[in-house]
Amino acid sequence: MDLIGVVARVNTVSFDACVQFASDHVVDGLLMQQPPGIGSAASAGMGLVRRAIITWLFTYLGSILLYFAFAGLDYYVVFVRYKERFVPHYQPNLKEMRREMWLSSWSLLVMAALTTPAEVAFQLGYGKIYHDVSEYGWLYLLVSPILFLVFSDTLIYFIHRGLHHPAVYKYCHKWHHSFIHTTPFAAFAFHPIDGFLQGIAYQVFVFCFPFHATMHLVSLAAVGLWTVNIHDRTTLNIPLVNGAAHHNIHHTTFKSNYGQYFIVWDWIFGTFKDPNGAHKEEKEEDVYGKKNL
Repeated sequence: MDLIGVVARVNTVSFDACVQFASDHVVDGLLMQQPPGIGSAASAGMGLVRRAIITWLFTYLGSILLYFAFAGLDYYVVFVRYKERFVPHYQPNLKEMRREMWLSSWSLLVMAALTTPAEVAFQLGYGKIYHDVSEYGWLYLLVSPILFLVFSDTLIYFIHRGLHHPAVYKYCHKWHHSFIHTTPFAAFAFHPIDGFLQGIAYQVFVFCFPFHATMHLVSLAAVGLWTVNIHDRTTLNIPLVNGAAHHNIHHTTFKSNYGQYFIVWDWIFGTFKDPNGAHKEEKEEDVYGKKNL
């Protein structure tokens, strides 16, 4: 949901001008063939249903563009331009890549709808997103992204681990784990409920803690790039950071390295596996049992 959040925060940074423009010029001007503002927010206030539909489509279309831009660029750099350096044994599987793209595109559509109520609430003034740096000062502005990463990594660890429980795994998270050796296009190839649950921390945070709109936008963009990166089989080898190599172990063992950005919670709860060690690739049915698949 990070890319959906990026698009939504673009609207926030513009003081909702993007949604307003879509209402006035796309819905009224193009679709309804009437002067911008007639029957829309400019004259009588945008109705909730209209606002929700426009927000949903705006965030979905924007997130699709970002998805193909981020994943496409990563794929070109890692799997094409510098293939011999990063993934010398990679052989393209076009069928799997098309499946990654299709599932990501469909999932983003549904996830955008699921996030719309919270985004409409933000537009109406709920939540703790702010614009003026002086409200909380420069120190908090600089510290808030770290707080955001720690908060979201904590929630995602426990949600992600819960999604691997045998009682629920086959209903949601199994979809994502059908991709064993991933490409960047698998970054959002989730069951939409799965993706929504793992991304809900990004919205919950700004209902609990103040976050500058632009800083939230930048943080979510970084998270989106990270989500793509951990699926491209390369890793940056940063201490305490859960990189692509760690996530590849997660996809091949099913029961380790649940963290999103850091390895701290995995280390505390004994689910950490060092990608530099020897690990046997496990079969899904051996981990969960056939009755749970």
